[in-house]
Amino acid sequence: MAELQLGIPITIDGEEVIIFRDAIGTDALATGRESEVFTVIEQVAADGRPPIYIDENELGTLRENFPGTNVYGLWQLLFANNLVPLGHEVVVFPTSEAGGVYLQMEHGSDYDNPANIKRSSEYIDNYSADLYDADLYSAPRIKVDLSDLKLPSTPAFTRVELFSKKQHERTKRWYLTISICLVIAVAVIAFNYTMHTVYRMNMAEYTTKKQLSNDLDARAAGLLKERLPERPNHSLVIDRINKVLAFDSKITTPETGLVTGFTAEHVFLTRNHFPVDLTAKIPGVTAELTPQMGYLLTVSPDAEGVPH
Repeated sequence: MAELQLGIPITIDGEEVIIFRDAIGTDALATGRESEVFTVIEQVAADGRPPIYIDENELGTLRENFPGTNVYGLWQLLFANNLVPLGHEVVVFPTSEAGGVYLQMEHGSDYDNPANIKRSSEYIDNYSADLYDADLYSAPRIKVDLSDLKLPSTPAFTRVELFSKKQHERTKRWYLTISICLVIAVAVIAFNYTMHTVYRMNMAEYTTKKQLSNDLDARAAGLLKERLPERPNHSLVIDRINKVLAFDSKITTPETGLVTGFTAEHVFLTRNHFPVDLTAKIPGVTAELTPQMGYLLTVSPDAEGVPH
């Protein structure tokens, strides 16, 4: 079983990383060295476990010595893999025969509750000044197998790196927002252009139909003007023509180019040597003797003439 070594690159979960000493609990900050500047690498957990810190100066040194290699805290890694056996006032993680780091709970508290973690620190030769009455040699020891470990979700960052990371994320969000706005703007422009095109097509169709409607209205108005106010009654003229036919069934119309509609007089020619002048016989009929001894008859719809 490979040992978990601190401060040097090792492979965990298929990635080369560095595991380094970290601190848990606010009391650990008070007992730290004066040169240490701690930064949070994990906030308070959902189960109440205190935040986890790492020395920012040492993290910067690791960045310089091992650029591009992610760094994780020891307790961060152990808690992420559920390897910390709570239920005891003190548990230790040995890094040598007689040295290592320990986790201390609040004395007399519920040792199974992660919220009661007091501090973490180092011990040398199985002794720590903060635990002068504790038997660290007999305390529960944490053992790990590198092949079974999974990396925490987030590596350690300095405050400068966190600020830069947040700025980068903020910039990405701005770019995303701007991109979304541009997409919306393009969509709106495309929609407006499409609607304008549809509007122009509809207006062109409307204009055409409107012009057609106006033309039809004008034609209807013209037809109305030409419409006869009353149905014409030509029975009188027809009756007079029938009477002419009764006298001479062989009458003809002269080739004179005269209009023969019912709105004008009707002209007929009798046969030659026709013996009767129909002027006195049929009302509305006038007769004019022709050189062939026939008559040129004019049937008028108005003149009453001499009654038969």
